Amino acid sequence: MSEPTQIKRRARVNEIAGLAGVGTATVDRVLNGRPNVSAATRQRVEQAKAAIENGEPVQKRPRPWRLKVFLPEEAGPSTEYLASCFHEFGARGNATIECVFTKKMEPALLARKLQACAGQGIDAIAFQALDDPRVRQAVEDLAHLNIPCLTLISGLETPALAGFMGMDNRAAGRTAGYLMGRFERQKGAVAVVSGGQIYRVHEDREMGFRACLRRDFPHLEVVSTYSGHDDIDGNYTEVRKILDSKPDLIGIYNVGGGNEGIVKALKEAGREKEVTFFGHNLTTKTQGYLLDGTMDVIMHQNMKRAAGRAVDALIARLEHRPYQIKLISTEIITKENIMGVTFG
Repeated sequence: MSEPTQIKRRARVNEIAGLAGVGTATVDRVLNGRPNVSAATRQRVEQAKAAIENGEPVQKRPRPWRLKVFLPEEAGPSTEYLASCFHEFGARGNATIECVFTKKMEPALLARKLQACAGQGIDAIAFQALDDPRVRQAVEDLAHLNIPCLTLISGLETPALAGFMGMDNRAAGRTAGYLMGRFERQKGAVAVVSGGQIYRVHEDREMGFRACLRRDFPHLEVVSTYSGHDDIDGNYTEVRKILDSKPDLIGIYNVGGGNEGIVKALKEAGREKEVTFFGHNLTTKTQGYLLDGTMDVIMHQNMKRAAGRAVDALIARLEHRPYQIKLISTEIITKENIMGVTFG
């Protein structure tokens, strides 16, 4: 007796789009033989259709997933290390990962680069966000094309995002406020140094810091927020102004980068041992600042863990698998527990 003929299941347009990483309109053009589709994209659509109709598991893709990562240029060693971590995870073979450095503090440029991914065969994107309407619009446009976007380190408010990977920045700021209040028992002024409100991460850290001091340590007055634009020279200039105008300054919390400029200003003024200084991200430089006593506390997040979880989350999204995104723990580093701590 002959076996019954097995009828292939017909792949739906949205299934093909999801697997190929393109929009449904592109799938429709390919299936109906219409122009304005690149040969590479046409091949991806046809391969995705065949894989679905042949009952192949999603893992049997004709090629690795293509992920693109956007990070700010000249943002310091922690960002450079994060990029190297992404390259390391890309070498494992289940995804090709391209890291692109973009000019920092330029939301229009970031938005254009995000939107350009739509025509490059990119499957998913991870990026350090700038809180700007043009960036949010780019994310929403990509979501309509089934290209998921995940924010790194600094987030963005839009339901179109696939998620956020980083620390709980509001909690990190509250922790910095709590420690500052315990370090400094006498009345005095405290300054916040920020890269600017275009980074949501900086805003969240500052809000947490201020809220904790206001609630639990009213003897400490946050005199102002000074923006050095995450730049060494900018931070140096701002902190010199603070030191000259606020003789009662007893604490500085830097919510962003450019710690080197703050250290330079404190040392030139001879106040590196008087002013309590908290910052973020353990690097070879900030490790040295902890050891020589210029910095007192580093709020650290494991960059290798952030990169790995971001890749896992995006691939799970592309393969329609459930995945619970876990925030990166906030590590409190001082000179007393620095031995054995890795920058990752």
